[in-house]
Amino acid sequence: MLIQKISLPLSLLLLVGCTQLTSSLNSTTGNYAEPYAQSDFDGLLAFGAIMAQISPPARAETCHTLLQRQQESPGLGFQLHLMVGRLLSDACGDITEILAGLNAIPTNQLSDDRLQKLVFTDTETLKRMESLTETLKRKENLADCRAKKITSLRGKQKSTQSLIETKEPTWSKNDEARLLREKLEAIRSMEKQLDENSDGN
Repeated sequence: MLIQKISLPLSLLLLVGCTQLTSSLNSTTGNYAEPYAQSDFDGLLAFGAIMAQISPPARAETCHTLLQRQQESPGLGFQLHLMVGRLLSDACGDITEILAGLNAIPTNQLSDDRLQKLVFTDTETLKRMESLTETLKRKENLADCRAKKITSLRGKQKSTQSLIETKEPTWSKNDEARLLREKLEAIRSMEKQLDENSDGN
């Protein structure tokens, strides 16, 4: 009975002590509870492997979380995770902005040689993706313009054809009358020349 009375307060004391120790560790280490804030090569490689294996909706959700954390507390780790994530999901943000963020990282912050190579490779890949996207957009815009022009020309063609069909009888009569007038004037001119020639003789 005495042991039970002692063990209960002792257990509570140990539980409180462990809780305080955990909270103090989290506060002193800062990013301890935030894996996306880490910027080590192995962590980024593992993150990329996980992103490659999960579904597109899960990737998008992860990207939204990354973007939110980056806005709340900008840091190298978030920037590098967005770099890796953008290779696998459009939801990880605008490529131009990510590249600008990567270019702003001082070289001395990428002390690990493997990390530098990873950043260089991913940066070049993102540049290529951006270039391909711009080319695709230009082709789509060109195709849209051509389609609009073709539609416009077809509309004008139909309108002109319709106008011709409605005006054709009138135009035919006018043409016949004009030809007759021209013939009549030519005959009169010839008669006038003949009269002048006869008077002269």
